[in-house]
Amino acid sequence: MNNEYNTDDDRAMLKTAVDSLDQSIEHLDGYTLSRLNLARHRALDQTARPGLLNSQWLKAGAVAALIFTVVNGWMMFSASNIQQMNTDDFELIVVNDDFELMQELDFVAWMIEQEHAS
Repeated sequence: MNNEYNTDDDRAMLKTAVDSLDQSIEHLDGYTLSRLNLARHRALDQTARPGLLNSQWLKAGAVAALIFTVVNGWMMFSASNIQQMNTDDFELIVVNDDFELMQELDFVAWMIEQEHAS
């Protein structure tokens, strides 16, 4: 990171500002100094406490959700989605040579195609 205060004028102005702030602190009353000190300690305590994102429970929950998702996805995609055709019914249709039944099946197939087309 580049030093923004690289000239002598910048350093002199920075020193003047720091000295001015230090002098203004010397003239504060005890009540104000006490409140500033209390606020400083509260701020330091807040940084020492782990936040929600640093919580061990949050990390454990995220790992559990990831494992659940992976296992659930693996089980869902490993199951065969291909339905097996009942061959007994198919053999009855082919063996009987029932033309009326075949025509009805053609009609039903045509109706399904029309329904999907629209």
